[in-house]
Amino acid sequence: MLQNRPPIVVVLGHVDHGKTTLLDYLRQSNIAARESGGITQVIRSFQLNNITFIDTPGHSAFAAMRARGSDLADIAILAVAADDGIMPQTVQSVEFIKLAHIPYLVALTKSDLPNANPDKVKTQLTETGVVVEDFGGDIPAISVSAKTGQGIPELLELLELLVSLHLPKGDPDGPLQAVVLESSLDSKKGPLATLIIKSGTLKVGDVLPQGKIRALTDSNGKNIKEALPSTPVEVLGLNAVLPVGSVISSIQINTSPSFPSPTAKTRAEGEKLGEGRKGEVSEDAKLNLIVRADVAGSLEAILSSLPPGVNVLFSGTGDFVATDVDKAKTGQGVLVGFNVKVTTPVAKLVEVDKVPIYNFKIIYELLDQVDKLTRPQTKEVILGKAEIIAEFKIGPDRIAGCRVTEGVISKATKIRLVRGDVIIGDTRLKSLKSGKADVPSVKSSLEFGAVFSPYLDFRIADHIIALES
Repeated sequence: MLQNRPPIVVVLGHVDHGKTTLLDYLRQSNIAARESGGITQVIRSFQLNNITFIDTPGHSAFAAMRARGSDLADIAILAVAADDGIMPQTVQSVEFIKLAHIPYLVALTKSDLPNANPDKVKTQLTETGVVVEDFGGDIPAISVSAKTGQGIPELLELLELLVSLHLPKGDPDGPLQAVVLESSLDSKKGPLATLIIKSGTLKVGDVLPQGKIRALTDSNGKNIKEALPSTPVEVLGLNAVLPVGSVISSIQINTSPSFPSPTAKTRAEGEKLGEGRKGEVSEDAKLNLIVRADVAGSLEAILSSLPPGVNVLFSGTGDFVATDVDKAKTGQGVLVGFNVKVTTPVAKLVEVDKVPIYNFKIIYELLDQVDKLTRPQTKEVILGKAEIIAEFKIGPDRIAGCRVTEGVISKATKIRLVRGDVIIGDTRLKSLKSGKADVPSVKSSLEFGAVFSPYLDFRIADHIIALES
Protein backbone atom coordinates (compact mmCIF):
# COMPACT_ATOMS: atom_id res chain seq x y z
CA MET A 1 0.00 0.00 0.00
CA LEU A 2 1.36 3.41 -0.99
CA GLN A 3 2.34 5.62 1.92
CA ASN A 4 4.05 8.97 2.34
CA ARG A 5 7.83 8.54 2.42
CA PRO A 6 10.69 10.96 3.19
CA PRO A 7 11.47 13.19 0.20
CA ILE A 8 14.76 12.68 -1.64
CA VAL A 9 16.44 16.05 -2.26
CA VAL A 10 19.44 16.36 -4.58
CA VAL A 11 21.82 19.33 -4.39
CA LEU A 12 23.27 20.23 -7.79
CA GLY A 13 25.57 22.95 -9.10
CA HIS A 14 29.00 23.93 -10.34
CA VAL A 15 32.21 22.90 -8.59
CA ASP A 16 33.07 25.00 -5.52
CA HIS A 17 29.65 26.66 -5.39
CA GLY A 18 29.07 25.63 -1.78
CA LYS A 19 26.90 22.51 -2.08
CA THR A 20 28.74 20.39 0.48
CA THR A 21 29.32 23.36 2.80
CA LEU A 22 25.58 24.06 2.78
CA LEU A 23 24.81 20.47 3.71
CA ASP A 24 27.58 20.55 6.32
CA TYR A 25 25.79 23.47 7.97
CA LEU A 26 22.51 21.58 8.03
CA ARG A 27 24.13 18.41 9.29
CA GLN A 28 26.58 20.18 11.63
CA SER A 29 29.47 18.29 10.08
CA ASN A 30 32.71 19.32 8.39
CA ILE A 31 32.97 17.11 5.30
CA ALA A 32 33.98 19.94 2.95
CA ALA A 33 37.13 20.77 4.94
CA ARG A 34 38.37 17.16 4.68
CA GLU A 35 38.00 16.81 0.92
CA SER A 36 41.04 16.62 -1.34
CA GLY A 37 41.51 19.85 -3.23
CA GLY A 38 38.50 21.31 -1.42
CA ILE A 39 36.07 19.76 -3.92
CA THR A 40 33.53 16.95 -3.70
CA GLN A 41 34.54 13.92 -5.79
CA VAL A 42 32.04 11.32 -4.60
CA ILE A 43 28.27 11.19 -4.39
CA ARG A 44 26.95 11.09 -0.83
CA SER A 45 23.57 10.64 0.78
CA PHE A 46 22.26 11.09 4.30
CA GLN A 47 18.98 11.61 6.16
CA LEU A 48 18.24 14.71 8.22
CA ASN A 49 14.90 15.75 9.74
CA ASN A 50 13.11 13.06 7.73
CA ILE A 51 14.61 14.30 4.45
CA THR A 52 17.11 12.31 2.38
CA PHE A 53 19.77 14.57 0.88
CA ILE A 54 22.05 13.64 -2.01
CA ASP A 55 25.25 15.67 -2.42
CA THR A 56 26.74 15.53 -5.92
CA PRO A 57 30.20 16.51 -7.25
CA GLY A 58 30.37 19.69 -9.32
CA HIS A 59 33.46 18.91 -11.44
CA SER A 60 32.72 18.37 -15.15
CA ALA A 61 34.00 14.78 -15.02
CA PHE A 62 31.17 13.75 -12.69
CA ALA A 63 28.29 14.44 -15.08
CA ALA A 64 26.95 10.89 -14.71
CA MET A 65 26.82 11.26 -10.90
CA ARG A 66 24.80 14.48 -11.21
CA ALA A 67 22.46 12.82 -13.68
CA ARG A 68 22.04 9.86 -11.33
CA GLY A 69 21.29 12.15 -8.40
CA SER A 70 18.62 14.11 -10.24
CA ASP A 71 17.15 10.89 -11.63
CA LEU A 72 16.66 9.56 -8.08
CA ALA A 73 15.37 12.73 -6.47
CA ASP A 74 11.90 14.11 -5.78
CA ILE A 75 13.12 17.70 -5.36
CA ALA A 76 16.32 19.56 -6.31
CA ILE A 77 18.26 22.44 -4.82
CA LEU A 78 20.23 24.31 -7.48
CA ALA A 79 23.22 25.89 -5.73
CA VAL A 80 24.69 28.94 -7.46
CA ALA A 81 27.47 30.99 -5.85
CA ALA A 82 26.29 34.60 -5.55
CA ASP A 83 29.82 35.86 -6.20
CA ASP A 84 30.56 33.61 -9.19
CA GLY A 85 27.26 33.30 -11.05
CA ILE A 86 26.23 30.86 -13.76
CA MET A 87 28.95 28.41 -14.80
CA PRO A 88 29.03 25.39 -17.19
CA GLN A 89 27.94 22.79 -14.62
CA THR A 90 25.18 25.15 -13.42
CA VAL A 91 23.68 25.04 -16.90
CA GLN A 92 24.13 21.28 -17.08
CA SER A 93 22.46 20.86 -13.66
CA VAL A 94 19.44 22.84 -14.88
CA GLU A 95 19.19 20.48 -17.85
CA PHE A 96 19.29 17.43 -15.57
CA ILE A 97 16.58 18.89 -13.34
CA LYS A 98 14.32 19.58 -16.31
CA LEU A 99 14.91 16.11 -17.74
CA ALA A 100 13.96 14.60 -14.38
CA HIS A 101 10.75 16.72 -14.26
CA ILE A 102 11.17 17.50 -10.57
CA PRO A 103 10.37 20.72 -8.68
CA TYR A 104 13.33 22.77 -7.48
CA LEU A 105 14.48 25.93 -5.77
CA VAL A 106 17.61 28.06 -6.17
CA ALA A 107 20.02 28.59 -3.28
CA LEU A 108 22.25 31.62 -3.91
CA THR A 109 25.21 30.51 -1.81
CA LYS A 110 28.12 32.55 -0.44
CA SER A 111 25.82 35.57 -0.14
CA ASP A 112 27.84 36.89 2.81
CA LEU A 113 30.82 37.67 0.58
CA PRO A 114 31.43 41.36 -0.23
CA ASN A 115 31.37 40.74 -3.98
CA ALA A 116 28.13 38.72 -3.88
CA ASN A 117 25.54 39.98 -6.38
CA PRO A 118 22.31 37.92 -6.12
CA ASP A 119 20.36 40.12 -8.57
CA LYS A 120 23.03 39.67 -11.23
CA VAL A 121 22.86 35.89 -10.76
CA LYS A 122 19.05 35.94 -11.01
CA THR A 123 19.37 37.81 -14.31
CA GLN A 124 21.87 35.21 -15.56
CA LEU A 125 19.48 32.44 -14.54
CA THR A 126 16.79 33.78 -16.89
CA GLU A 127 19.20 33.13 -19.77
CA THR A 128 19.13 29.41 -18.87
CA GLY A 129 15.34 29.36 -18.74
CA VAL A 130 15.15 29.65 -14.95
CA VAL A 131 12.92 32.60 -14.03
CA VAL A 132 12.83 33.16 -10.27
CA GLU A 133 9.82 34.53 -8.38
CA ASP A 134 11.44 37.96 -7.89
CA PHE A 135 11.50 38.31 -11.69
CA GLY A 136 7.91 37.15 -12.22
CA GLY A 137 8.62 33.43 -12.54
CA ASP A 138 7.64 30.46 -10.41
CA ILE A 139 11.04 29.24 -9.16
CA PRO A 140 11.77 30.13 -5.51
CA ALA A 141 15.23 31.62 -4.88
CA ILE A 142 16.83 32.46 -1.54
CA SER A 143 20.18 34.05 -0.66
CA VAL A 144 22.04 31.90 1.87
CA SER A 145 25.37 31.67 3.65
CA ALA A 146 26.59 28.42 5.17
CA LYS A 147 29.17 30.51 7.05
CA THR A 148 26.78 32.84 8.88
CA GLY A 149 23.53 30.87 8.62
CA GLN A 150 21.89 33.66 6.63
CA GLY A 151 18.78 32.45 4.82
CA ILE A 152 19.02 28.83 6.00
CA PRO A 153 15.70 28.86 7.97
CA GLU A 154 13.95 30.39 4.94
CA LEU A 155 15.53 27.77 2.68
CA LEU A 156 14.19 24.96 4.85
CA GLU A 157 10.72 26.56 4.88
CA LEU A 158 10.73 26.72 1.08
CA LEU A 159 11.86 23.11 0.95
CA GLU A 160 9.06 22.01 3.29
CA LEU A 161 6.56 23.91 1.12
CA LEU A 162 7.74 22.12 -2.03
CA VAL A 163 7.52 18.78 -0.22
CA SER A 164 3.94 19.50 0.93
CA LEU A 165 2.95 20.31 -2.66
CA HIS A 166 4.61 17.19 -4.07
CA LEU A 167 4.29 14.49 -1.41
CA PRO A 168 6.36 11.46 -2.50
CA LYS A 169 4.85 8.00 -2.07
CA GLY A 170 6.32 4.55 -1.55
CA ASP A 171 5.16 1.04 -0.69
CA PRO A 172 7.23 -0.46 2.13
CA ASP A 173 5.42 -3.79 1.69
CA GLY A 174 5.83 -3.99 -2.08
CA PRO A 175 8.62 -5.58 -4.15
CA LEU A 176 12.08 -4.29 -3.36
CA GLN A 177 13.54 -1.77 -5.76
CA ALA A 178 16.74 0.09 -4.89
CA VAL A 179 19.19 2.10 -6.99
CA VAL A 180 22.95 1.69 -6.61
CA LEU A 181 24.25 5.16 -5.77
CA GLU A 182 27.87 4.06 -5.28
CA SER A 183 29.83 0.82 -5.02
CA SER A 184 33.33 -0.32 -4.18
CA LEU A 185 35.51 -3.27 -3.29
CA ASP A 186 36.81 -3.25 0.28
CA SER A 187 39.91 -5.36 0.87
CA LYS A 188 38.46 -6.71 4.15
CA LYS A 189 34.67 -6.54 3.73
CA GLY A 190 34.43 -7.42 0.04
CA PRO A 191 31.93 -5.77 -2.34
CA LEU A 192 30.00 -2.85 -0.83
CA ALA A 193 27.18 -0.75 -2.26
CA THR A 194 25.34 2.37 -1.16
CA LEU A 195 21.70 2.11 -2.13
CA ILE A 196 18.67 4.37 -2.09
CA ILE A 197 15.53 2.34 -1.42
CA LYS A 198 12.83 3.39 -3.90
CA SER A 199 10.17 0.89 -2.83
CA GLY A 200 9.83 -2.15 -0.60
CA THR A 201 11.97 -2.84 2.46
CA LEU A 202 15.49 -4.25 2.55
CA LYS A 203 16.28 -6.37 5.62
CA VAL A 204 19.34 -8.06 7.08
CA GLY A 205 19.17 -11.72 6.06
CA ASP A 206 17.35 -11.08 2.78
CA VAL A 207 18.54 -13.39 0.03
CA LEU A 208 18.67 -11.62 -3.32
CA PRO A 209 20.10 -12.58 -6.72
CA GLN A 210 22.95 -10.20 -5.83
CA GLY A 211 23.80 -11.96 -2.56
CA LYS A 212 22.65 -12.48 1.02
CA ILE A 213 22.43 -9.25 3.00
CA ARG A 214 24.77 -9.65 5.97
CA ALA A 215 24.68 -6.09 7.31
CA LEU A 216 23.04 -2.72 6.69
CA THR A 217 24.61 0.57 7.77
CA ASP A 218 22.80 3.91 7.77
CA SER A 219 24.32 7.25 6.77
CA ASN A 220 25.52 7.83 10.35
CA GLY A 221 27.52 4.60 10.33
CA LYS A 222 25.08 2.73 12.61
CA ASN A 223 23.99 -0.83 11.96
CA ILE A 224 20.27 -1.16 11.24
CA LYS A 225 18.02 -4.16 10.71
CA GLU A 226 15.95 -2.80 7.83
CA ALA A 227 15.82 0.06 5.34
CA LEU A 228 12.48 1.59 4.29
CA PRO A 229 11.70 3.65 1.15
CA SER A 230 13.92 6.75 0.69
CA THR A 231 16.56 5.37 3.06
CA PRO A 232 20.22 5.58 2.01
CA VAL A 233 22.01 2.46 3.22
CA GLU A 234 25.33 0.69 2.76
CA VAL A 235 24.98 -3.02 2.06
CA LEU A 236 27.40 -5.81 2.97
CA GLY A 237 27.10 -9.33 1.57
CA LEU A 238 26.97 -8.84 -2.20
CA ASN A 239 28.42 -11.31 -4.67
CA ALA A 240 30.18 -8.65 -6.76
CA VAL A 241 30.73 -4.92 -7.10
CA LEU A 242 27.52 -3.61 -8.65
CA PRO A 243 27.47 -1.07 -11.51
CA VAL A 244 26.52 2.40 -10.32
CA GLY A 245 23.06 3.43 -11.45
CA SER A 246 21.86 -0.18 -11.69
CA VAL A 247 18.75 -1.44 -9.95
CA ILE A 248 18.87 -4.06 -7.23
CA SER A 249 15.64 -5.91 -6.56
CA SER A 250 14.16 -9.02 -5.04
CA ILE A 251 13.63 -10.37 -8.55
CA GLN A 252 16.57 -9.46 -10.79
CA ILE A 253 19.40 -7.03 -11.30
CA ASN A 254 19.52 -4.61 -14.20
CA THR A 255 23.20 -4.13 -15.03
CA SER A 256 22.47 -1.10 -17.19
CA PRO A 257 22.09 2.33 -15.59
CA SER A 258 18.57 3.76 -15.23
CA PHE A 259 19.57 6.82 -17.31
CA PRO A 260 21.87 7.52 -20.27
CA SER A 261 25.48 7.38 -19.13
CA PRO A 262 28.72 8.40 -20.85
CA THR A 263 30.04 4.89 -20.22
CA ALA A 264 26.92 2.94 -21.19
CA LYS A 265 28.37 1.98 -24.59
CA THR A 266 31.54 0.69 -22.96
CA ARG A 267 29.59 -1.46 -20.52
CA ALA A 268 27.41 -2.78 -23.32
CA GLU A 269 30.55 -4.07 -24.98
CA GLY A 270 31.39 -6.22 -22.00
CA GLU A 271 32.72 -4.00 -19.26
CA LYS A 272 31.61 -4.30 -15.68
CA LEU A 273 32.91 -1.27 -13.82
CA GLY A 274 33.36 -2.89 -10.45
CA GLU A 275 34.84 -6.15 -11.65
CA GLY A 276 37.16 -4.54 -14.16
CA ARG A 277 37.42 -3.45 -17.74
CA LYS A 278 39.73 -5.47 -19.95
CA GLY A 279 41.11 -4.67 -23.37
CA GLU A 280 43.75 -5.64 -25.86
CA VAL A 281 46.75 -3.53 -26.74
CA SER A 282 45.79 -1.14 -29.53
CA GLU A 283 48.42 -0.38 -32.16
CA ASP A 284 46.92 3.11 -32.64
CA ALA A 285 46.88 3.98 -28.94
CA LYS A 286 49.37 6.57 -27.73
CA LEU A 287 48.98 5.42 -24.14
CA ASN A 288 47.98 2.14 -22.51
CA LEU A 289 46.53 2.42 -19.01
CA ILE A 290 45.64 0.28 -16.02
CA VAL A 291 43.12 2.37 -14.05
CA ARG A 292 42.15 1.84 -10.41
CA ALA A 293 39.73 3.96 -8.34
CA ASP A 294 38.31 3.75 -4.85
CA VAL A 295 34.65 3.59 -5.93
CA ALA A 296 32.79 2.75 -9.13
CA GLY A 297 31.36 6.25 -9.54
CA SER A 298 34.85 7.78 -9.64
CA LEU A 299 36.02 5.07 -12.04
CA GLU A 300 33.07 5.85 -14.30
CA ALA A 301 33.95 9.56 -14.26
CA ILE A 302 37.61 8.88 -15.09
CA LEU A 303 36.90 6.47 -17.95
CA SER A 304 34.36 8.83 -19.52
CA SER A 305 36.84 11.74 -19.39
CA LEU A 306 39.95 10.10 -20.88
CA PRO A 307 41.32 11.90 -23.95
CA PRO A 308 41.60 10.35 -27.43
CA GLY A 309 44.54 8.03 -27.93
CA VAL A 310 44.13 6.23 -24.60
CA ASN A 311 43.62 2.47 -24.47
CA VAL A 312 42.44 1.04 -21.14
CA LEU A 313 43.98 -2.41 -20.66
CA PHE A 314 42.11 -2.93 -17.40
CA SER A 315 40.07 -0.91 -14.92
CA GLY A 316 38.50 -1.71 -11.59
CA THR A 317 37.83 -0.59 -8.04
CA GLY A 318 40.10 -1.28 -5.10
CA ASP A 319 43.82 -0.97 -4.45
CA PHE A 320 46.51 -1.92 -6.95
CA VAL A 321 47.46 -5.61 -6.97
CA ALA A 322 50.40 -7.54 -8.39
CA THR A 323 48.49 -8.62 -11.51
CA ASP A 324 47.97 -4.95 -12.42
CA VAL A 325 51.74 -4.52 -12.61
CA ASP A 326 52.04 -7.67 -14.74
CA LYS A 327 49.39 -6.38 -17.17
CA ALA A 328 51.07 -2.99 -17.40
CA LYS A 329 54.46 -4.57 -18.05
CA THR A 330 53.09 -6.92 -20.73
CA GLY A 331 51.05 -4.18 -22.40
CA GLN A 332 53.71 -1.48 -22.01
CA GLY A 333 51.21 0.45 -19.96
CA VAL A 334 51.06 2.93 -17.11
CA LEU A 335 49.33 2.45 -13.76
CA VAL A 336 46.97 5.29 -12.81
CA GLY A 337 45.17 5.33 -9.47
CA PHE A 338 42.59 7.55 -7.83
CA ASN A 339 42.19 7.48 -4.04
CA VAL A 340 43.72 3.99 -3.80
CA LYS A 341 46.73 2.57 -1.98
CA VAL A 342 50.02 1.34 -3.40
CA THR A 343 50.99 -1.41 -1.00
CA THR A 344 54.63 -2.20 -0.26
CA PRO A 345 54.62 -5.45 -2.33
CA VAL A 346 53.13 -3.61 -5.32
CA ALA A 347 55.62 -0.72 -4.92
CA LYS A 348 58.51 -3.19 -4.93
CA LEU A 349 57.17 -4.95 -8.01
CA VAL A 350 56.73 -1.62 -9.82
CA GLU A 351 60.30 -0.74 -9.01
CA VAL A 352 61.68 -4.09 -10.22
CA ASP A 353 59.60 -4.15 -13.42
CA LYS A 354 60.15 -0.44 -14.09
CA VAL A 355 56.43 0.25 -14.61
CA PRO A 356 55.37 3.93 -14.37
CA ILE A 357 52.77 4.54 -11.68
CA TYR A 358 50.76 7.66 -10.80
CA ASN A 359 48.35 8.00 -7.90
CA PHE A 360 46.08 11.00 -7.28
CA LYS A 361 43.53 12.32 -4.83
CA ILE A 362 42.16 15.05 -7.10
CA ILE A 363 40.49 14.00 -10.34
CA TYR A 364 41.49 16.99 -12.48
CA GLU A 365 45.15 16.40 -11.59
CA LEU A 366 44.80 12.79 -12.73
CA LEU A 367 43.19 13.83 -16.02
CA ASP A 368 45.82 16.53 -16.56
CA GLN A 369 48.58 13.96 -16.09
CA VAL A 370 46.98 11.50 -18.52
CA ASP A 371 46.61 14.31 -21.04
CA LYS A 372 50.32 15.14 -20.69
CA LEU A 373 51.27 11.48 -21.19
CA THR A 374 49.39 11.39 -24.51
CA ARG A 375 51.23 14.40 -25.92
CA PRO A 376 54.50 14.15 -27.86
CA GLN A 377 57.35 14.12 -25.40
CA THR A 378 59.41 17.29 -25.24
CA LYS A 379 62.81 17.50 -23.62
CA GLU A 380 62.44 18.49 -19.99
CA VAL A 381 64.84 20.95 -18.42
CA ILE A 382 66.23 19.71 -15.09
CA LEU A 383 66.91 22.53 -12.66
CA GLY A 384 68.01 20.49 -9.68
CA LYS A 385 68.13 17.12 -7.97
CA ALA A 386 67.94 16.01 -4.34
CA GLU A 387 67.98 12.77 -2.36
CA ILE A 388 65.52 11.98 0.43
CA ILE A 389 67.63 11.11 3.46
CA ALA A 390 65.06 11.24 6.28
CA GLU A 391 61.37 11.58 7.08
CA PHE A 392 59.50 13.43 9.81
CA LYS A 393 55.92 13.78 10.96
CA ILE A 394 54.62 17.16 12.13
CA GLY A 395 50.88 17.31 12.68
CA PRO A 396 49.10 15.99 9.58
CA ASP A 397 52.14 16.51 7.35
CA ARG A 398 54.73 13.87 6.45
CA ILE A 399 57.96 15.75 5.74
CA ALA A 400 60.73 14.58 3.43
CA GLY A 401 64.19 15.48 4.71
CA CYS A 402 66.36 16.02 1.64
CA ARG A 403 69.85 17.00 0.52
CA VAL A 404 70.40 18.85 -2.77
CA THR A 405 72.82 16.86 -4.93
CA GLU A 406 72.77 19.04 -8.03
CA GLY A 407 71.52 22.49 -9.06
CA VAL A 408 68.72 24.23 -7.18
CA ILE A 409 65.43 22.98 -5.73
CA SER A 410 62.82 25.75 -5.87
CA LYS A 411 59.31 25.93 -4.44
CA ALA A 412 58.07 27.45 -7.69
CA THR A 413 59.01 24.48 -9.92
CA LYS A 414 57.40 21.16 -10.71
CA ILE A 415 58.81 18.30 -8.65
CA ARG A 416 59.15 14.68 -9.81
CA LEU A 417 59.58 11.82 -7.34
CA VAL A 418 61.74 8.99 -8.67
CA ARG A 419 62.54 5.59 -7.16
CA GLY A 420 65.41 3.99 -9.02
CA ASP A 421 64.38 4.30 -12.66
CA VAL A 422 60.66 4.43 -11.85
CA ILE A 423 58.69 7.70 -11.86
CA ILE A 424 56.40 7.66 -8.81
CA GLY A 425 54.64 10.87 -9.74
CA ASP A 426 54.77 14.63 -10.29
CA THR A 427 53.87 17.09 -7.56
CA ARG A 428 54.60 20.52 -6.10
CA LEU A 429 56.15 21.71 -2.86
CA LYS A 430 53.53 22.85 -0.39
CA SER A 431 56.33 23.74 2.02
CA LEU A 432 60.09 24.22 1.64
CA LYS A 433 62.10 24.85 4.80
CA SER A 434 65.77 25.28 5.60
CA GLY A 435 65.96 24.67 9.32
CA LYS A 436 62.81 26.31 10.68
CA ALA A 437 62.67 29.05 8.06
CA ASP A 438 60.50 29.02 4.94
CA VAL A 439 62.70 29.57 1.89
CA PRO A 440 61.99 29.99 -1.84
CA SER A 441 64.87 27.72 -2.93
CA VAL A 442 67.79 25.60 -1.71
CA LYS A 443 71.19 25.27 -3.42
CA SER A 444 73.51 22.33 -3.97
CA SER A 445 74.82 20.39 -0.90
CA LEU A 446 72.30 22.03 1.46
CA GLU A 447 69.60 20.15 3.35
CA PHE A 448 65.90 21.02 3.52
CA GLY A 449 62.48 19.74 4.54
CA ALA A 450 59.67 19.42 1.99
CA VAL A 451 55.95 18.69 2.05
CA PHE A 452 54.49 17.41 -1.22
CA SER A 453 51.11 18.58 -2.57
CA PRO A 454 49.50 16.49 -3.89
CA TYR A 455 50.91 13.92 -1.49
CA LEU A 456 53.21 11.23 -2.87
CA ASP A 457 54.24 8.18 -0.83
CA PHE A 458 58.00 8.78 -0.69
CA ARG A 459 60.71 6.63 0.84
CA ILE A 460 64.21 7.29 2.12
CA ALA A 461 66.71 6.98 -0.78
CA ASP A 462 64.11 8.22 -3.31
CA HIS A 463 65.20 11.16 -5.47
CA ILE A 464 63.35 14.32 -6.39
CA ILE A 465 63.97 16.25 -9.57
CA ALA A 466 63.08 19.91 -10.04
CA LEU A 467 61.79 20.53 -13.57
CA GLU A 468 61.18 23.73 -15.46
CA SER A 469 57.42 24.39 -15.25
